[in-house]
Amino acid sequence: MKILSQSKDHRINSKNFYVEMSFKEYLEFAPQILSNNKFQRKRVRTSKTIYSLLREDLINGCIMPPLVLAVTNFDLEDTISNEVFYSFLQDNPEKIMILDGLQRTYVLLDAYNSLKEDSTKEEQLRNFQNYTLRVEIYVNINKFGVLYRMLTLNTGQTPMSARHQIEMLYSDLNNTVFDGIKIVTDIEGMANPDNNEFTFKNVIDGFNSYMNRSELPIDRQDLLDNIRMLEKMSVESNSSDIFEDFLKSYINIFKSLQKVFGDEDILDDEIDEYQIKGAPFGRNVNKVFSTSQALTGYGAAIGKLKDFKIIKSFEDLDPIYEKIIENNSGKQWLLEMISKLDNIRENSKKIGNAQRMYFQYFFRELLNKENESYLDLDKAVYNGYEKYRSQVE
Repeated sequence: MKILSQSKDHRINSKNFYVEMSFKEYLEFAPQILSNNKFQRKRVRTSKTIYSLLREDLINGCIMPPLVLAVTNFDLEDTISNEVFYSFLQDNPEKIMILDGLQRTYVLLDAYNSLKEDSTKEEQLRNFQNYTLRVEIYVNINKFGVLYRMLTLNTGQTPMSARHQIEMLYSDLNNTVFDGIKIVTDIEGMANPDNNEFTFKNVIDGFNSYMNRSELPIDRQDLLDNIRMLEKMSVESNSSDIFEDFLKSYINIFKSLQKVFGDEDILDDEIDEYQIKGAPFGRNVNKVFSTSQALTGYGAAIGKLKDFKIIKSFEDLDPIYEKIIENNSGKQWLLEMISKLDNIRENSKKIGNAQRMYFQYFFRELLNKENESYLDLDKAVYNGYEKYRSQVE
């Protein structure tokens, strides 16, 4: 392997190496990369595709466009030899991901195996192994960089939706405790809000709403949706993990609302007093604000506040968490909210989407310092509902 050049990708804060290696060198660690890759689309298996033609071309010595790999957790020195870099790749395949070129890697392996299994093609096999492959390698790239580069590199294809890639990229948070909140696997009924548990899918929904500036779920995300996502990502800082920043901020809001509300659930007498007809949306902060509706409403609200230049980053929210606790008390605000959510359920055709819209306006009222509802839960509940009504009536 030979390092041809190296440069800094300032957008994602990662060093990029442009290297040449033989097919043989790449194929020594390529199978292990495939087993670790959770992000790319599935292999194209039909023999009628262009990939079957590419296999024959590779055997005959054609030149492929460069593959693009990402390497994490590599203690990179200012100067590094070809030998040291290649030894790292061989010894640490679990730290390598394919950002662009998964299908071509499959084709390379197919071509190699077909030659290896045919004893009459030993010379062809030797030639094949010595052909040159060009590879770009991003070193010490973070998850934001992986997602951003995967989307930019694959916009001309039919990749996973951005939402699906986010879900796969952060799957390591499943069944872990994050800032006191347990993120549990997406199995219906498994999360227990009373034990400070969020369903992983709800968290992904919230972040997706933040990136798209819309509380509505995206059932079918196509190329245009991915481009919209990229436009929003392009203005984000690359110095931190924006998914974790989003989740931390929501958990801080969640904990503030818990402290304001207290430990006692809403009682049946209180439900009757507010003339809530159906089953209440929830009887405490945990149940109400662990839902997809609340998380997506929050994500869309924060995204819009950033677009409106009300806040610059999640760090701007840090001073308000204690102020919410200081400025509010009791549980009347949540009773009012549940009553309004009940009205929405009674009068909406698409109940979930309508509830998401209401939560978006609630959070915008609560967190926008230019509103009279700023940090006032009672006013945010009321004014958020009025804004919602103005959009649907």
